Amino acid sequence: MSGIFTGPACRGDADAFVALCAPLEGMVYRHCLSVLKNPADAQDAAQETMLKAFRAMSRFRAESQVATWLFRIAHNVCLDWLKKPGARRENVSLDALREAGFDPPDENPTPESACLAAGERERLSGAVAKLPPDQQALLLLRYGDGLSYDQLARTLGLSDGTVKSRLNRAREKLRSLLGQP
Repeated sequence: MSGIFTGPACRGDADAFVALCAPLEGMVYRHCLSVLKNPADAQDAAQETMLKAFRAMSRFRAESQVATWLFRIAHNVCLDWLKKPGARRENVSLDALREAGFDPPDENPTPESACLAAGERERLSGAVAKLPPDQQALLLLRYGDGLSYDQLARTLGLSDGTVKSRLNRAREKLRSLLGQP
């Protein structure tokens, strides 16, 4: 059934909003960090995203998924943030990504394999950092946060075909940066 969602969160119940959206705060922050490249700005943008979401909750469409809806708000907040004069653009360290929960743990790595894996992560991180911000965000949403093509399309306001072609271009560029055929 489509239409406006009518749960308690939409009626201004802050506790219901927190219960609905708090589990997604980490993903919102990681997206903001991937776009803004500055932990302080990402934290501010994520907070602004949640505030905008709370204020707009009464207009939340029931056919949308909450995660997709929040990502769309976060993405727009980040784009607005980048338009601000003096927007900071700093590279994010691998440690900052780990603190944000982005680095999945290895399954019983040997010291040797852990060293190799860390080197590969650094290499991948460096290559991703060289991509344009829109490609970085697309790759992070797809592979870091596991959004489907449909969710990506709705989040970014694009068609499925456009998402697929842009993602393909981002992967090709990443392969090229990594020196892979």
